[in-house]
Amino acid sequence: MLNRFTNSFRRSIHFSINIITYSKYNKNYIAGTRNLFKSNQINMEDVNTTSTTTTTTSNSVPMSIAKIESEMTPNTIKVSENTTTILYNNENEVFYNPVQEFNRDMSILMIKQFIQIRKKEAEAKGKPFKKVKILEALSATGLRSIRYAKEIGDVEYILANDIEQSAVDSINKNSVYNGVEEGLIRANRGDASMVMMQNKDFPNNYDVVDVDPYGSPAKFLDSAVQVVSEGGLLCITATDAAILCGSYPETCFHKYSTVPLTNSGYCHEMGLRILLKSIETTANKYKRVIVPILSLSVDFYMRVFVRVYTSPLEAKKSMGKMCNVFSCIGCGSFHIQPCGVVIVDEQNQNKNKYKVPFLNKEMGTQCEHCTKPYVMAGPFYNAPLHNVEILKSALKYLDENPTLFNTVKRMYGVLTSASEELPDLFYWKVDHFSHVLHLTTPQQSLIRSAILNAGYQTSSSHIAPVLKTNAPQKFLWDVWRAYAKEHPPKQLSETSPAYHILAKEIQHKIDFTEHPLAKGGESANIPKYLPNPKENWGPKARAGTKKSKKRTNDEMNNEMNNNNNNNNNQEQSTDTKSPTKPMKEKKQKLLPSEYPCQQYLKKGYCKKGDQCKNSHSITNKPHNAKNNSNNEI
Repeated sequence: MLNRFTNSFRRSIHFSINIITYSKYNKNYIAGTRNLFKSNQINMEDVNTTSTTTTTTSNSVPMSIAKIESEMTPNTIKVSENTTTILYNNENEVFYNPVQEFNRDMSILMIKQFIQIRKKEAEAKGKPFKKVKILEALSATGLRSIRYAKEIGDVEYILANDIEQSAVDSINKNSVYNGVEEGLIRANRGDASMVMMQNKDFPNNYDVVDVDPYGSPAKFLDSAVQVVSEGGLLCITATDAAILCGSYPETCFHKYSTVPLTNSGYCHEMGLRILLKSIETTANKYKRVIVPILSLSVDFYMRVFVRVYTSPLEAKKSMGKMCNVFSCIGCGSFHIQPCGVVIVDEQNQNKNKYKVPFLNKEMGTQCEHCTKPYVMAGPFYNAPLHNVEILKSALKYLDENPTLFNTVKRMYGVLTSASEELPDLFYWKVDHFSHVLHLTTPQQSLIRSAILNAGYQTSSSHIAPVLKTNAPQKFLWDVWRAYAKEHPPKQLSETSPAYHILAKEIQHKIDFTEHPLAKGGESANIPKYLPNPKENWGPKARAGTKKSKKRTNDEMNNEMNNNNNNNNNQEQSTDTKSPTKPMKEKKQKLLPSEYPCQQYLKKGYCKKGDQCKNSHSITNKPHNAKNNSNNEI
């Protein structure tokens, strides 16, 4: 009897400690929920009782456009984007970045394409098409959800979720103000991860899940890959591009379980493949796989659209989609090493064989081209980034609806580049070769012609006007050896990579005769790489953190209108020449605007936004900048 009493007492104490610990770390959320009950803003029937975590849905107070307008004050700010106008009570509440209009426009286009695919799939199966359900996990003011509701058809409803009650109130008010059909947008207050976990089982899951966080999406991936329906569309944004691009490899490893290359010329594609690898391996835990539709690295962020399927067999094959890269520190040549080899039995795939690969025989311990050592990075996602058929369908839709989006020029250019992009891993900057070999940089068309005349393919990338090819690196170095014979460099050091590379004989026939496709073919006249419409084209500060001087309502609205006009008036640069050989820079003291913002490099965002005196460019990191090992997680 005494032992029973003692065990019962211990369990009670243990339970009490757990409750105290939970309350300690969640007291703000619990207090906020308690206040909602006291103020009768939520009822017990609004609480999802199927989970141990409480998610509350706010009952919108009856309101009308006339009532909302009557409650406006001189401090009320209106921000308009396409079909939607968002109201803010004052300037400190404003969290709007015109850069992200392209993000929202592209998202609407991709969801429209996804819905058309769903209709065709339902028709092929002889089943009726069901309207899609959309979840925006981090909704804030509701701008994205309201635009989805007004510009995308065949939607059953949109769950616009945010953890802040003020955001829920804003979503409700702005939905009414924009004339959204009642019930089409359901404003919900809850932790994004918990809301997704509560709805991960059929039929509560969602056909489209949009996760657009302020920083890294890593902590939302586990719940996001579960809540999306079978064959559903997952839209993920990562604004920590500096981390994904290799500025802080230790942070990238603990967030994405990948070690990136530092100072690589193809860092943006590398960042995209790290993000896709993280989504794929997270989905694999639940016997699911992803199929990318569109993967973009633009401005200061990365945005991917992937479909998610459940298949234990395909999840096993994922080891063949992952790879490591061995990169030479001297000349930049690289070798791809797959993480696994999948031998498919076409007649019975249950008999597939999965093996650990041998190391690349050509690699050795030193670079075969310049004798310098390798560094290893990875793993990465080594499969196509885009679905070309869907991108061509999207381009056709833009042709038929040229006035639907404010950023249509840029959308058309990016989609055209992405649709022409070769699936081969990584790309080259043309001046990379000339820099290594100490040569003058020729026109891109000259190098492309030599590759095309040999029967290989070339393309650019949606990221930049670079060289992407399926030609082997041995052939590429031969092209430059041939070029060097006509444009020899000055005296070279015997220890330099250039000396070892140019000392070797040319093994391939090189023909520099101009090829018809060397300058881009049919799409050459389409503007693809538009300049930023204004300075400081980057992330903005969080709402409520600005310390700038107060501006009037008219000044704010004029600025927003000017931003929208700038999107429409972007022109492509007429300079088609490749950059010249980089000059050695004299050491001088950096100006504040030239030195990188440490908070932006570490976290992917800066609270000061435009008010920050430092640079928010991830390519502006000085060579003498020290890597802070105490980077905040």
